[in-house]
Amino acid sequence: MNSPQPLPRILVIDDFFGRQVLQGVNQDRVVLCEKFGLVDVSSQGAVSTPLLEDPCAEAVFFRGQVPDPAKPGDSVRNDLPSSVEMAVRGWRDGEAGPRPWAMVVLDLMFYTGTVTDTSECQGRGMPEGAPSDDRPDSYFGLQILRGIREIDPDLPVVILSSKSREDVSRTFSELGASGFIERDSVDAADRFRDHLSRHGLVPDRRLIGRSRALLAALRRARLLADGEGSILIRGEPGVGKELLARFIHDSSRRAGGAFVVLSLASVPRELAESELFGHSKGAFTGAAAARAGAFEAASGGTLFLDEIGDASADLQAKMLRVLESGVLQRVGSDERLAVDVRVISATNIDIEDRAARGEGFRADLLARLRQAGTVTLPPLRDRAEDIPQLAMHFVRMAERTHGRAMAREMLPETSTLLCRQSWPGNVRELRNCVSQAVYQHPDVEFLAPAHVQALLEMDTAVSRGMHLPGSVLDSPESALSGLCAAMKAYRPEAAEEWSGALASAQAASLRLCAALALAAIRHTKRPSVHHPAGEVLIHPAMKMLTGNAKLTATQAADLVKRLLGAVQPKDLAESDREDHAAALAVAQRLRPVGSRKAGT
Repeated sequence: MNSPQPLPRILVIDDFFGRQVLQGVNQDRVVLCEKFGLVDVSSQGAVSTPLLEDPCAEAVFFRGQVPDPAKPGDSVRNDLPSSVEMAVRGWRDGEAGPRPWAMVVLDLMFYTGTVTDTSECQGRGMPEGAPSDDRPDSYFGLQILRGIREIDPDLPVVILSSKSREDVSRTFSELGASGFIERDSVDAADRFRDHLSRHGLVPDRRLIGRSRALLAALRRARLLADGEGSILIRGEPGVGKELLARFIHDSSRRAGGAFVVLSLASVPRELAESELFGHSKGAFTGAAAARAGAFEAASGGTLFLDEIGDASADLQAKMLRVLESGVLQRVGSDERLAVDVRVISATNIDIEDRAARGEGFRADLLARLRQAGTVTLPPLRDRAEDIPQLAMHFVRMAERTHGRAMAREMLPETSTLLCRQSWPGNVRELRNCVSQAVYQHPDVEFLAPAHVQALLEMDTAVSRGMHLPGSVLDSPESALSGLCAAMKAYRPEAAEEWSGALASAQAASLRLCAALALAAIRHTKRPSVHHPAGEVLIHPAMKMLTGNAKLTATQAADLVKRLLGAVQPKDLAESDREDHAAALAVAQRLRPVGSRKAGT
């Protein structure tokens, strides 16, 4: 069962509601919190407001002035450096803790001057005010906004004030505030909630993480979801582009309609047009009945086109016509069908560069595909602070799907190890690694570094690519010449030409297997005191090569002897001979000649 989603945390800089009082609580702040659904956590995280049925955020209040608290006789002045520092510290070096500011809320006018008995009666700690405080060109709130923007241009800031919007509309727009909410309007609370959900750096349960990079992408996605234009999602493989597309669909006015997914990379080119636009009966061989395509199926909802960069030139032209006209024709039909579809497409290649060079992607289609805008999902290496939370999410998923796995916690050393990886496969690779660790160690209460280390080594070698030793494989053609010759020579009417080809094919296959074994051994070598250049470790090498994490050391030894025994040292380059000899020596120690052979 999922735990409740933590509330987003906001910073409120306001001279009235942010005041600390000498005794008791700021009752005006309590009233504001009740109206807007805020939980006050200003004092070391202690809640000082009544329990709310439907809170929307935790709030930290800050006066932005000194001294605070103030009493009659004190002279109150604005403190710009501390106000800006308080705003930007929420996203600097984790100073605000695990939940930094989702948004900064600013008042406009701040009262300064001496606290008198008369002003104290109007509000505890309130100064009498100076004439310049109430001039729009001198509003302290706008000075804070300008200071924040100089340091952090992307931090969401909203103005919440009882002052006139018209007096500052141009200024707060130019300074990058996300909006203005009239504090005393009847719908102020509803508008505030809506503004926080759309403009705030607020996490989502589906795309797990609280890094600034991820939350900024979610914020942009929510803003683009409000419209109807097409959206392009960019990101490396495995970052979660389909999840983000569904998030946009669910955040849009089309949430009640269908969400249809089509990966163009997985569809044969000759069938892509039919998959997109449908076909009529008899349109081509095998078209026994009429069939609707993805555009029709998604009408009234959203069509997600993954790997849009794989679309052929002909398909691009036809997609452009449908996107421009809202009308399509099934393959083999003259009937024109109107469709109402929002298209979200995704790519992990630079189609902008292709379009700019006129090579492989149409610039006019690209413009149509990103009509509303583009969202870029960051790679996992750029949001490493999300890895522990993601990993534990995948641990719980694996425990549920395994059925008999024990509930476990992650050791700090394991979390550190996972955070140090580059994860070229991104979230998908992390999920696979953690899930396999749970499946292979179902009966433990802790996820330890040893449970993931071998899997990480295997993934690293695969992601880097196993470079085959050139001495064994000078070229694919030469290594497979026997096999290719046998296949080409297979003519029943000329049996004498392919007689004996099996031996040639088997020899080529053995050489390939030996090359793979040497490549695996090379990638798993580790420096040691006695082997500065790297010690040969056949057990992890053969685990990686077979993909079998349960392979025993003796099974690995048998496999090494069988694979590397297929080539002679004289046929290897000098650098390969050393690994070849060392691997066979280790295998011989683990499985001496004459011992019982274990199956692999």
